[in-house]
Amino acid sequence: MKKTDKVLSRRKLLVASGAAAVAGTVLIASSKGAISRRSRSLIRSQPFLRRLLSLADAGYDEWVAQVGSLFAVGGGNPIQLIGVRALNSGGERPPGLGRDRAFVAIFNVLGGATMAGDLIYTVSHPEYGPLQIFLAASSDPATPGRMLAVYN
Repeated sequence: MKKTDKVLSRRKLLVASGAAAVAGTVLIASSKGAISRRSRSLIRSQPFLRRLLSLADAGYDEWVAQVGSLFAVGGGNPIQLIGVRALNSGGERPPGLGRDRAFVAIFNVLGGATMAGDLIYTVSHPEYGPLQIFLAASSDPATPGRMLAVYN
C-alpha cells in the first residue's frame, strides 16, 4: 500500500494566507465602520472576496461598474441597474465615509411591472450578495417602472 501525503504547496499556502489576511482586515475594518476606499478597491478586484463587501457602502465608481447588473428583489420582479448619475454635493465629506460623492442609482423593473416607491427593499446582487435599499418611484409618468436610490 502506497502512502500518499497531502502536502500543501507553497503557492496554495501563500494564497490561503493572503486571503485570510484580507478577510481579517475586512472584519476588523467593518467592525470599526466603513472600509477605506483603497481597501474596498483591493477587495472588489478579487471576485471570490467581493461577497465580503456590500453595495450599500459602495461609492460612485463601484456602482458605475455594476450598470447593467440584475438584482433579485424579495417577492417581486428583478430590477436592472440602468445608470448612475453623480449629484452635486458640496462641502467636506464625513471622515470614514466610503463614498467620495453623492449619486443616484437608476433602476428599471423588468417584465413591464411596477413597484411601490418610498419603501426599503431587500435586493440581492449576484456578486455582492444581499443589501437593503430605499427605492423611490419615478415621478415621470412615461417611466412607471423606473426606481431611484439616492446615496449621499
